[in-house]
Formats: sequence, structure tokens, C-alpha cells
Amino acid sequence: MLYSISLGIARGIEYLHNGCNMKILHFDIKPHNILLDEKFNPKVSDFGLAKLYPTDNSVVSLTAARGTIGYMAPELHYRNIGTISYKADVYSFGMLLMEMAGRRKNLNALAENYSQLYYPFWIYDQ
Repeated sequence: MLYSISLGIARGIEYLHNGCNMKILHFDIKPHNILLDEKFNPKVSDFGLAKLYPTDNSVVSLTAARGTIGYMAPELHYRNIGTISYKADVYSFGMLLMEMAGRRKNLNALAENYSQLYYPFWIYDQ
């Protein structure tokens, strides 16, 4: 079931990036923004932070970071890491997949130490 849901989410993101006349970057892929219907078909929702850009552009310009902490690609925080592109959504999707596969929330506010706060830090320690 998780495989089917994650494949449906991937298809939805791929449609946003390549299936429309304008590319749509979501910038907020996370569990709260994935809706499931009665047959567990996923739907990407909440396009409040989304940005449109022409299909011939590969780099997006932003004036401020967008997204949810824990799911945001590093280049949205640190401009010197790289340019912003559709890969920011791919990073968020990867974080979502890790959360689904590990059955652990990305943010653990009750963590005893900093390395257990975010899922990637916990994975690195393991």
C-alpha cells in the first residue's frame, strides 16, 4: 500500500513539473499536503507556496525561503549551496519517502538530543 501511495505521489509531482504548459514547483511537499481518497489514491494539495515558471527555465528565482522546516531542500536555506529548481520538490519527496518507510515523523520535538531532532540526523547517527 505504501509503495502504491508513494508511486502516486511521484506521478503527481512529475505531472506538476513536466505535464503542464507551465512548470509548477510546489515547495511544500509533506504528509499534511497529501490527501488520500477512499481507495488510498494520493492527491497533492495546498498550492499556497507554489510557483509557476516557463518550461524552458531550469532555475527559479525566489526572494525568500518557502516550505516547511524538515522538508525544505538545503539550497532554499543556504543560497551558496546551489540554485533553486524542481529538485527542491524532489528533496521534499525524498524526505516524505523516508518518513513513510521508517514510520517515524521527520520532526521529533521530544528528542533528548539535537541529533535525534530531525529524521536525517537520526539516520546519520544510526
